[in-house]
This record gives sequence, structure tokens and C-alpha cells, in this order.
Amino acid sequence: MMKQFTGLIFLCIISFFSIGGNADSSLISDLCKHCDDPKLCLSTIKSRPESGEFAATSNQIEIIAISVASSDASATSAYIKEKLSHEDLEPATEATFEDCQKNYQDAVEQLDDSISAMLADAHADVDVWLHAAISAIESCATELESRGGNDAELSKRNEVFLKLCKNALVINKMLS
Repeated sequence: MMKQFTGLIFLCIISFFSIGGNADSSLISDLCKHCDDPKLCLSTIKSRPESGEFAATSNQIEIIAISVASSDASATSAYIKEKLSHEDLEPATEATFEDCQKNYQDAVEQLDDSISAMLADAHADVDVWLHAAISAIESCATELESRGGNDAELSKRNEVFLKLCKNALVINKMLS
């Protein structure tokens, strides 16, 4: 179900981008230079195929930034699912991973809601959904540190995800 919904969102994004015109690399650079991690912002947005052809407006670039975070969250959710498949996990570690799995699933939904809000040009709603996604993964990071299951890879993934969301948040604030 989630893959179908994500596929539908992607098709909406491509349709939305098709209206826009040609990419403006300097626009991407101008937006990313205000982010906490400009290099990550620039590299992740430019790495997306749709950025080369369809990113002609700030809103389109914002949607790509949110899509990058959503893809990252989906990949991390899959990573956690794989870790949970190991039967030799300690109970505290398993509980932490289960909570983080739910948090990442929530984050993906919140980012999908952010994209829908961007398509409606509702920047205040985008802000709410991005903050909710950030909060969900901050909870995962806190649990990982305090409750058990300290997993260096998941900690790293949490950091990257938070940076991606914060980059999208900065771009959104610039547009509203």
C-alpha cells in the first residue's frame, strides 16, 4: 500500500514538474546556501533525476528536498526491519528498534503530507509536517541513546535524516 501511495505521489510530482520548465541550477544553489548543511542539500537535490529537468521553481525544488528526505526515511525503515529480523536481539534493543521503525513509518507519512501541502502551496502546513517528522526521529535518536540498542549505523542514519528535513524546512521558510 505504501509503495503504491509513494508511486502515486511521485507521479504527481513529475506531472507538477512538467509544467515548470527547465532546471535552474543557480536557484538550487541559492536555496541550499541558506541551509545548515549546504553541501548535503545541494548534492542530494542535484542527485535526483527530476532536479535536472524539472526543477524550475522554488516550490519544485522544495518538493524534491522533501522527496529526498522521504526516500531516506523509507531506506532507514527497511534497514530497521532487516535488523528486527534477527532473532538474537536483546529485549531492550528490539523494543528500541520497534519504536524507531514506527517513528520512521510515521515520518514517511508526514513527509508525504508535506508534499501534498507543497502541491497546494500551503507552506504553513509543510512546516507543521516537517516538524512532526523531525520530532519523530529525534524520539528515535533519544531512545537509541538512552534505552538501549545503540546502533552506530542507525544513529548515523538519524543524523542524515534530520539534516535532510532541516534543509527542507529552511527552504520552506524561505518560500513562505
